[in-house]
Amino acid sequence: MKSPTRMNFLPRKPKQKQLLIALGILAGAVLTSVSIFATGPNAEPVAPVEKAWPVSVTPAEPQTLKPSFSAFGRLESNRIAHLRSDLVARIEHVAVQEGDWVNKGDLLIQLDDRESQLLVQEREAELVQHKANLASMRNQLDLEQSNAEHFVSKLEVANAKLARHQDLMTKRLIARGLLDDIRALANQATIEYRTHQQRLANLPNEIAAHEARVAKAGALLAKANLDLEKTRIRAPFAGPILAVLAATGDHSNLSMPLIEMADSQSFEVRVQIPESYAAEFSRPSLQNAVLATTEAGQQLILTRLAAKVSTGQTGMDAFFSFKQTESANTLLGRVFNLTVELPAQTDVIAVPVQSIYDNNRVYSVVNNRLVGHTVQRVGELESETDGYRILIRSDELSSGAPIVATQLPRAITGLLVDIANAGV
Repeated sequence: MKSPTRMNFLPRKPKQKQLLIALGILAGAVLTSVSIFATGPNAEPVAPVEKAWPVSVTPAEPQTLKPSFSAFGRLESNRIAHLRSDLVARIEHVAVQEGDWVNKGDLLIQLDDRESQLLVQEREAELVQHKANLASMRNQLDLEQSNAEHFVSKLEVANAKLARHQDLMTKRLIARGLLDDIRALANQATIEYRTHQQRLANLPNEIAAHEARVAKAGALLAKANLDLEKTRIRAPFAGPILAVLAATGDHSNLSMPLIEMADSQSFEVRVQIPESYAAEFSRPSLQNAVLATTEAGQQLILTRLAAKVSTGQTGMDAFFSFKQTESANTLLGRVFNLTVELPAQTDVIAVPVQSIYDNNRVYSVVNNRLVGHTVQRVGELESETDGYRILIRSDELSSGAPIVATQLPRAITGLLVDIANAGV
């Protein structure tokens, strides 16, 4: 039997063996790592390479071109008539409807004209009466003028007879009673002569008074005919009927509009001019020199500018009139898509829309790096060969300068680029 004390001092061989194996593995790993670091290559830093952005360019070519831009215009009329009647009468017939196109003088509304016709007949009768009175007075004047010699002769005979009897009375050859009778006859002849002279002097005044009555009667007849004409409401000009506010059987009054219509000669298109073109349109010489064309080919010309900027707008309003009246035969309020063409300008450069940054900036390429330029946008241009182009002007761009025609996400002065169409 083994002693317990001796058994506690015996070495444990399995545990020692495991420890030796672990130490051997650790030593092998350390030696392997040291050999790897000792025999590995030395790391050197890599220099960063700047990226060159591919772009296409277009040469700057200053030219004399006509700028243009697109805008929307609304058809309006600056002359709209609200037709009323000066008479209070029953409406007998309405000859038009809303939307009809009428010519100047066309009948629109017929009022009851019976009272007006009776008044015309009354005024005609009065005129005939006054004309007859005037003719009578003129005949009387002719008669009095023809009798003037008889009155003069009668007066001369009476005065001569009186002189002879006065001489006889001086010689006491006749009685005084006979002389008195002769003197009375002479006085009567004098009175008749003076009365005749007074009538001759007054007859021209009476004739003038009758002529005035004839003129007044004629004016009253003309007014009656005018009132009769007012029973027929006619178109004051050619144009469309905008509204019919009366119907057969209604009664007109002095304040009620019956018809609303627009003058075809006053049609114009209101166009809001972008703020960037406001200064260009403010030039007085520009009026009647700016043309606009609708999608249908109708041509308009600039006639005037609005006196103020409308509420909620930044640009001004311009008014264009149709070159041909028949082109305006359309509905008021219609919206047109216009191409507005400005007069030709010198030293402008046409660039594609991709060349524009921030609305007023372009980039040129100098030594493969971008150079920014602030430009003035003059307008637009639609070319059959080059398509849509933006017209710009800048003192910083010389003829032939390569302008970037590519939109870069991070374009900035100094950015390295590679011209893709350098050999084209």
